[in-house]
Amino acid sequence: DTGCGIYNMYGAKMRDSNWSRGGCGVLDGTLAVVRSSNIGVSRLIDEHYHNKPEKFIEGLKRVGIGAPLNLPFYGAANPHILSPDEKETYWSKTSLPWMSIGYNTQIPPISTVTFYNAIANNGRMVRPRFVKGISKNGEIVKEFPVEVIKEHICKDKTLKEIQGILKQVVNNKQFGTGKRAGSKHFSVSGKTGTAKVAGKGGYR
Repeated sequence: DTGCGIYNMYGAKMRDSNWSRGGCGVLDGTLAVVRSSNIGVSRLIDEHYHNKPEKFIEGLKRVGIGAPLNLPFYGAANPHILSPDEKETYWSKTSLPWMSIGYNTQIPPISTVTFYNAIANNGRMVRPRFVKGISKNGEIVKEFPVEVIKEHICKDKTLKEIQGILKQVVNNKQFGTGKRAGSKHFSVSGKTGTAKVAGKGGYR
């Protein structure tokens, strides 16, 4: 139950993007993602992992979200996922719910792209490749083959389910939050997201 679009989560307010229009009400797991309900997703994750957040974090890493990409250029950052056993960080009751919708983590955009590419690539996660080969005088002198990070990020059944959900995000004409990314010419899947942007006097 996502209620009216604002939910009290351990003293902090979790909001859905449509809270000003009355929220989404009761949703199943699929519609929580299709409608991009922060409340729906965070309540689901909190219900199942509140007493064992390390299991949720292990799951993120198991599907490859936290995998270091070891990209061959200066300044490339590795993902960092908050953990309750880190001494230098503060873990509270709200850490897991907010992490479940993307906050409390530092995931470089290239890592997000790599993960979604794996979903599109039927579960096979490969390292981003910027150069296929180097040629000199028309001859290839060095090749950079595809490097597989994970052969399967999840079970085939899970993969088919999430592929179907991500397709609905764009193609569900009633509820899909990614409708503007759709095309008449080819199939599009995707996922919308939110971000907090620093501004005058705080975040928006």
